[in-house]
Amino acid sequence: MRFPHRGAALVWVFLLMPCALSGQETLTDLDEPSRQAFELLNESREEAGLAPLRWDPSLSLLAMRHSREQANRHRVSHHSYEFGLSTQRRVLISFPDVPRLGENVGRNRSVELLHLALLRSEGHRRNRMDPEFTHVGIAVVRADLYSLYLTEIFVTAPAGGTLAQPVVFYFDAPPGSYERRDDPRVEFDRETITVGPPGPDDPEHWTGIGINAYQSGDLAAAEEAFRTALELSPDYSYAKYNLARVLLDSGSAADAVVMLDELLEHDAGDLAAVMTRGNAALLLQDFAAAEGYFRRVLGERPRDAASWYDLGLALEYQDRRSEAEAAYRQALQIDPGLRPAQVGLGRVLRRTRSPAQPRPFEKSGLAGRRETPALFPAPG
Repeated sequence: MRFPHRGAALVWVFLLMPCALSGQETLTDLDEPSRQAFELLNESREEAGLAPLRWDPSLSLLAMRHSREQANRHRVSHHSYEFGLSTQRRVLISFPDVPRLGENVGRNRSVELLHLALLRSEGHRRNRMDPEFTHVGIAVVRADLYSLYLTEIFVTAPAGGTLAQPVVFYFDAPPGSYERRDDPRVEFDRETITVGPPGPDDPEHWTGIGINAYQSGDLAAAEEAFRTALELSPDYSYAKYNLARVLLDSGSAADAVVMLDELLEHDAGDLAAVMTRGNAALLLQDFAAAEGYFRRVLGERPRDAASWYDLGLALEYQDRRSEAEAAYRQALQIDPGLRPAQVGLGRVLRRTRSPAQPRPFEKSGLAGRRETPALFPAPG
């Protein structure tokens, strides 16, 4: 996302005391993943004939706080749900004089895969290759063995090329300190920063509506909301992924495949999309393809019980009962309480004793229909 600076009227409330950075931070203070991301970014800019971006410690503190929030929530987002602040608001609270700013966020298994995925995405690449941006803050935070969350904050320095010290950091106030009403504001000095949930011009606004609609069982409203989010931001992978899941739940597996393949074209390492692509293959009764997708996930997540169950189902549909039994047993070894795997194992054992028994779901005529994981595992 990128934003022009919008001036605002003077209002009187002052919520946060200005503060300076504690200590002298230098490039050597970057942790290794963040340093690697910064170096790969500037290598790409130099290869494109652009000036390298200058690392800024204050922007990196903003990026670090947001990456930590994403990692804690296991959700990629430009919006701080902890504080109720968008990218623009978080940055302008600290740097009210910057004329332009942008932000990239993402999740992947490694810094290299994050870097490549951002370069393949048109919107993210535009931010990274923007010749007008002068400074960047970068932070990479690990959430678990398979997930790194990245935040890149880009700004154009005011005339003269110098980025001033931050006025204040949004996270110096405890969550809940910001006013929240229909048109809430944080006001200080000469700036007014609106605080609250994303507005209707923000794809996250519609994505949130889509999530609420899905959770209430209104798939049609969820689909409409996710499609509206994508009209505003065609590269917004979070909305695209969740739209694919809604389409799967609505029985439109072929349409879901289109969305998932687009996601995987941009980021082949998006394991959530790979797993869901396997689910789509099951619904389309392409069981060999489904097996391939689930094995791909397990190659990276060998202790993912749900993927072992999915693999068992794909194998069972191919009448490879002993392999399906082994997959279900592996799922239950990892998660003994995984009910679908318990049912699948019992079904395979019964079919082994009584070969004439129908395969799963054949009685209902809904071959491929299955319980699917909950929405919103936060794709990058």
